[in-house]
Amino acid sequence: MINENWQGISIKGGEVEVKDNTFNFYPPEKAATAVKYIPYPSIPNFVGRSDELIKIHEKFHKNNAVAISAVAGMGGVGKTELAVKYAREHEADYPGGICWLNARDANIAAGIIQFVQLQMGLEVPQQDFQGNQLTLIQQVAWCWQNWQPAEGLVLVVFDDVTNLDGFAELLPTNNRFRVLMTTRLRNLDTNIQEIPLDVLSPEEALELLINLVGEKKVNKELATAKELCKWLGYLPLGIELVGRYLVKKPPHFTLAKMLEQLKQQRLHQEAINPQQKTLSTAQLGVLAAFEISWVELNQETQQVATLLSLFAADIFVWEWVESTAKLLNWEQSDVETAIEQLYQRHLVQCLEADDLYGYKIHPLIREFLKVKLTADGESKEIKQAFTNTFMEIAQTIPQSPTLEFINSVKTAIPHLTEVAENLTDAVSDENLIWAFTGLASFYNGQGLYGLATPWYEGCVSAVKSRLGENHPDVAQSLNNLAGLYNSQGRYEAAEPLYIQALELSKQLLGENHPSVATSLNNLAYLYNSQGRYEAAEPLYIQALELSKQLLGENHPSVATSLNNLAALYYSQGRYEAAEPLYIQALELSKQLLGENHPSVATSLNNLAALYKSQGRYEAAEPLYIQALELYKQLLGENHPDVATSLNNLASLYDSQGRYEAAEPMYIQALELRKQLLGENHPDVATSLNNLASLYDSQGRYEAAEPMYIQALELRKQLLGENHPDVATSLNNLASLYDSQGRYEAAEPLYIQALEIAERVLGANHPNTVTIRENLEYLRTQQRENGG
Repeated sequence: MINENWQGISIKGGEVEVKDNTFNFYPPEKAATAVKYIPYPSIPNFVGRSDELIKIHEKFHKNNAVAISAVAGMGGVGKTELAVKYAREHEADYPGGICWLNARDANIAAGIIQFVQLQMGLEVPQQDFQGNQLTLIQQVAWCWQNWQPAEGLVLVVFDDVTNLDGFAELLPTNNRFRVLMTTRLRNLDTNIQEIPLDVLSPEEALELLINLVGEKKVNKELATAKELCKWLGYLPLGIELVGRYLVKKPPHFTLAKMLEQLKQQRLHQEAINPQQKTLSTAQLGVLAAFEISWVELNQETQQVATLLSLFAADIFVWEWVESTAKLLNWEQSDVETAIEQLYQRHLVQCLEADDLYGYKIHPLIREFLKVKLTADGESKEIKQAFTNTFMEIAQTIPQSPTLEFINSVKTAIPHLTEVAENLTDAVSDENLIWAFTGLASFYNGQGLYGLATPWYEGCVSAVKSRLGENHPDVAQSLNNLAGLYNSQGRYEAAEPLYIQALELSKQLLGENHPSVATSLNNLAYLYNSQGRYEAAEPLYIQALELSKQLLGENHPSVATSLNNLAALYYSQGRYEAAEPLYIQALELSKQLLGENHPSVATSLNNLAALYKSQGRYEAAEPLYIQALELYKQLLGENHPDVATSLNNLASLYDSQGRYEAAEPMYIQALELRKQLLGENHPDVATSLNNLASLYDSQGRYEAAEPMYIQALELRKQLLGENHPDVATSLNNLASLYDSQGRYEAAEPLYIQALEIAERVLGANHPNTVTIRENLEYLRTQQRENGG
C-alpha cells in the first residue's frame, strides 16, 4: 500500500516553527471553502438500499469518535453506487468537505497528498524544521491535521479497498472525520463496522430495469423481464449494462431476444461486456469485474473455483467439494484455503439452514467460472470426479424413501439434475443409469409420478444411445419405466416395456438368470393388477421355479416369489391355495433373515390380510399386531410401513364394527403418512378414503363426504384420471350419495367409475363387477321409488 521510496509531492514554501521541541506546520492563509469531490454524478436509476443508507448514516452520527464503516459485497453488486448515493444525499451533513479516493492499485498516501494540494490548493511540507525529509505517513498526518475548512464533519471515501496492509496509519484520527470504504472483502478488520451488500430483491431488480428501459417495454413482456432479471442474478451491474444496451436498440428489439442472446452467448454477449466508457459508475463489463477478483486468487484456489462452476445455481454442501477434491488427489489444506479466499472475496455466499452450513454461487459468477473451467486443461478430470461424487449419492436413494431421508438428500437433487441434464458425458458407462434412476426414485418414492416420468424416460433414451439397444442396463431401465406406468395405472403402456425387458434379459443373460426371474415377476404383477389372473399365474410360477433353480430353495428371492404367487391367489379369492404359500414365505423369511426382519413383518401382514378376508378375525388380529410391533422395533415409530400396519389393523377393527378402536388408528396412519410422505402422496389419499369409509359406515356422512372428495381429487392429481384407484374413489363417493338417497348425484359417478374400471381392469375384474352391481342396484332403487 505504501512505497517508502516515494519522495513526496514537490511543493513550494512550507515554513516551520520550533516550539517546545515539537513542530507545527502553518498552513497557507487561503479561503476555507469546503471541497466536495465525488467523481460520479448523481445516479438517476438508483433503487432500493434504503436500509443500508440508513445504517451508514446512523453509524456515522452515533458518537463524536472517528467512525469507519465498510460496504462489503461481490463485484457488480453496487458498492460504489451506494457510496455515491450516500455522499450525494448527505452533502449538507459534511460541511468540512467530501474526499473520494480510489483505493485499488493506487498509492493511497500519494492520493491523499495530491487531493490536498490539487483540490484544496495547500502546499504540503516535505521537511521538518531540521531539514529532514518527511515520510509519506507524516505528510498524510499533516494533511488531516490541516484539513480545510478547519471545522465541520468530513466524509472520506476509499473506494474498492483490497487490503489493509499499512492502511491504518494513513487514516485520520481527528473525530471530525467519517471514513467510508467499499470492498470486495469480508471482515476487513474488527475495528471497522461492516455493512454487507447483497444483490437486489426481485422487485428491486425489476424496478431498476423499468427505470432503465421504460415501464411500457417491461410491462409488455413482464414475465420475460422477470426471467431476465433472474438470469442476471439480480446483480445491479448486469441489469444496468443490459438496460443501457436495450435503450440503444431499435423498438422492435424485444426483451425475449435479449434473453435468448444471453442464454446463447453467456458472458460473452456484448450487452454485459461494453467496450465504451460512460459517465456511469459501471465502467467495467461483467467479465472484467469478476476478473479483478479472479487474479487475486492463488492457482489452487482458482482450480477449486472452477470445480464450483459444475454445481447447479443452488445451495451445495462443502463436503461434496472435499469428496471431489479427494478423488482428484488435491491437498486438503489447499481446499480449506480455497474456501477462505473465495468466501472472503464474496465469490461464494454462505447460508445456514437447519444447523447446517451450505454455499451458493451467484449465477453470473458461476458463468464466469465455467469460462475458466473450459480453459482449464484438467476440466475433463474435474467433471469426472464431480459426477462420481453425485453418482455415489444417487445410488443411496431407495425406491421408497422416508421423509427423513428425503430431507437429508433434497439439497443434492438440483445438482443431480445438473449432472443428468448437462454432464452425462463425464459419467462413466457403469454409472450412467444412476444419473437418472436416483432422481426418478426420489420422486417416484414420494408418489410424484409426473416428476419421475421424464427421468425414467430419459434414462431409457440415454442408456440406449450410449450403450446400444442390447445392454442389460437397457433392460433394467425399461423395467423401471414400466414399473412407473404400472403405478400410474397406465397398464397398456407398461405391458410392452415389461415384455421388451424380459426378452432382452433372456437374450443377453440367457433363459436362466435371476434378472429374467425378476422380469417374469414384474410382468405377472402387472397382469395381477389388471385382473388378468390366468396370464399372471404361469409367469409367477415360472419366476418361482427359476428362483429355486438358480438360487436354491432357501433364498430370500424364493420367499418373495412365494409371497407374490400367494397374493395372486388371494386376489382371486383362492384362499386355500394362498394360505400355505403365505405360511411358507413367512417361515422361509424367518429362517433366512431371522425373526426380526422387515420381510418377516411383511409376511405377517399379508397372512393377516388373508385371514381377515376369510372372516378369521381372531387369527388375523395377533398377526397384524405382531407385524406392527416388528415394524416399529425395526424401522422406528415414524416409517411408512408403520403407517401401513396401523391402517391395516384399523381396517380389521372397522370390519368387526369396532369403530372406536379403528378411528384413532386410521387417524394416526393418516397423520403419519402426511408427515413422512407429504400431503400429496397416493398413500395419503388411501388413508383419507379409509377414514371416510369408516365415517360412512357410522352414518357420519357430513364427516365422510369431504374426505372422499379430497381422496378423489388427490388421486386424480397424482395418478391421472384413468387409474383404478380413481374408479374406487368415484365408486365410494357414489355409494355415500346412494346411502343418503342422493341418486342423481350418485349415478354419474358410478357410470364414470365403471367406464374407468372396464377400460383399465377389464369387464370381469372383481372391482369392475362390484361397481357394475352398485350401479344396477342404484337404478333398481330409482325404479322402485318412481325415479
